[in-house]
Amino acid sequence: MKASLKVYSFLALLIAAHSGVAQNDYFFNHYMFNPSYYNAAWIGTDNQAFVAMHHRTQWAGYDASFDPQGAPSSQLLSFVVPMEGKLSGLGLSLSNDKTGPLNAVQARFAVSARKEFSFGHLAIGLSPALNIASLNANYRTVDQGDDAIPAGSESQFRPNLHASLFFQSKRDYFIGAGVENILEPSFDFGAKATNKTLMSYTLMGGTTIGVARELTFSPSVLLRSDLNAYTFDVSALLTYQEKMWGGLAFRRAESISVLLGYSFLENNKLRAGYSFDYVVKDQDAKQPTSHEVFIRYNLPGLIFGGRKAVKTPRFTF
Repeated sequence: MKASLKVYSFLALLIAAHSGVAQNDYFFNHYMFNPSYYNAAWIGTDNQAFVAMHHRTQWAGYDASFDPQGAPSSQLLSFVVPMEGKLSGLGLSLSNDKTGPLNAVQARFAVSARKEFSFGHLAIGLSPALNIASLNANYRTVDQGDDAIPAGSESQFRPNLHASLFFQSKRDYFIGAGVENILEPSFDFGAKATNKTLMSYTLMGGTTIGVARELTFSPSVLLRSDLNAYTFDVSALLTYQEKMWGGLAFRRAESISVLLGYSFLENNKLRAGYSFDYVVKDQDAKQPTSHEVFIRYNLPGLIFGGRKAVKTPRFTF
């Protein structure tokens, strides 16, 4: 009965994703191991401090005739620490996204607070940020001197803000919602035309179900929309002995992915994952494959506002 309820909840969220009306932020397949970028309210949920790194090469080998380094690539570095007291966690993330002549860097500080209930907990998160966009314009124009087309190299700085909610059930399912780019920063690079980062919305959810001895099944979904277009990722992972995982993912109008990973060291402190994407739509305008590497290292005992457990041969306090 409990497993059925989890499945029905997940299917309801998936139906909501289909009825959504694209994201202008990049994406990572292993987001479920580090949801802090998409949902600051999640920080502190697993009461575990960690450092995580994601690197993604999109459409590997893609070259445009005017840009020999045209293949998009993205990197994300996250540091998350749980807290005791009124706040439940703090986070810091640095991201970099390169698409042709445009390089976008963002620094996010995140804070979360949660309320415990008998059936789970509800958390709210806030994430002020600084967006840095750099353009190395290398356009071949028909009309020379068009003031709507930027020229040369320039970097611009803009403040930003993100907010989110997250609910974690005692029955091992979760759901989160967020608003991205609340300040809608825009970049003109000295031209009349502007490149505005639209406000967007995220909805994520998932669950974990025991299917056999030492084997669990974890479906999840991530929907992103700016209310003009939308995309969603549907993922399903099988994990053996809480150490080894593998699964599949589908991204709307883009690709099918294979995810693999393994946990190392005592108490699975070090996790390493890899994913391979195969483009299923508009291959003529892209390269067919993308690659992603994920690493997460837990920092046991690190907590702000609380005491680290000290182990003795007889007891822990």
